[in-house]
Amino acid sequence: MTVIANRRALLIGLGCSLIGACTPQGRSGNQQLADRPSEGGVGGTGIVGTLTSTEVLSINGLALATSGDVTVRDAFGPRRRSDLSTGQALTVEASQAADGQLIARSIAVVHPLVGPVEAVADGSIRVLGVEVEVEEGAPLVGPAGSAFRPTPGQRVAVSGLWREEGVVATRLDLLKEGNDSVVVAGELKPGASPNRPMLGSLELTLPLGAQVPPLGSYVTAIGRRAGGTLVAESIAEGRFTGAAGPLERLSVEGYLEPIDKAPGYAVAGLGHSFDKAAKLSEFAGLRALYLGRYDGDFRVELGLPLPEGLAARDALLDALEDGFAPEAAISTR
Repeated sequence: MTVIANRRALLIGLGCSLIGACTPQGRSGNQQLADRPSEGGVGGTGIVGTLTSTEVLSINGLALATSGDVTVRDAFGPRRRSDLSTGQALTVEASQAADGQLIARSIAVVHPLVGPVEAVADGSIRVLGVEVEVEEGAPLVGPAGSAFRPTPGQRVAVSGLWREEGVVATRLDLLKEGNDSVVVAGELKPGASPNRPMLGSLELTLPLGAQVPPLGSYVTAIGRRAGGTLVAESIAEGRFTGAAGPLERLSVEGYLEPIDKAPGYAVAGLGHSFDKAAKLSEFAGLRALYLGRYDGDFRVELGLPLPEGLAARDALLDALEDGFAPEAAISTR
């Protein structure tokens, strides 16, 4: 693999050609753009990562504008633009304006886990049988906006990224009482039988009449827990809705997990496959940002290792917005 030595290579070489945007200086990306053109012959960009700024909608080092008709949702339904908060894990579909600005057309707040805290240890909790490492600096936010300390029995929404069988949390939200539904969102994996796949640590029972999605697909299930089973009341497959048209590029933050087919790794919990030619061994065990084209396979071209800890990671991603790329960006070809 080749280390990219040019400090501007990631944004100039990929931010403009792969991601399809060169954000103008001044970070005006959060202005309302209901009347702004979005054509230009460039397909949509899918972005999976952690929100680092709401004043300017910033994710994966990209500053995004929002159109007047942008949709914001989570697993339970529509949300407002003002509900977005730093540390949330987002899936964004964006199109490109004539001047190169990326415009968010659809924003999904992704909670890998929503459910009761089962146990608390130093720096981690357990939710729905999954060990959740709470990242240093992760906001722990109560219903009124005040900080809280996790205790068993509290119902929380976990924002963050899957890492093999666990989750690294970038934010915890303490939920109000009155709704006992649980949520698991991640990659569907083999279970004891073809009709009982695993989602997170739980065996998934589908709603009556629902077909089992393909193994390896990304699934969001809402329901109730019964022992080691998630009894789903609703289930949705896929991360993207087509709000920005067919996706041609991806920007994805995540951890790799080993798989038994080429290229030997996949992004944990993602539900999208790298193409077979990707060279990813240098990223094993690391949090990283992956950039590349998408045609049904993720044809990743660069990976950027990211530091653990919100403050350190935000500083690095802010540098991307300022037009600088760190020397640690690595070719995956």
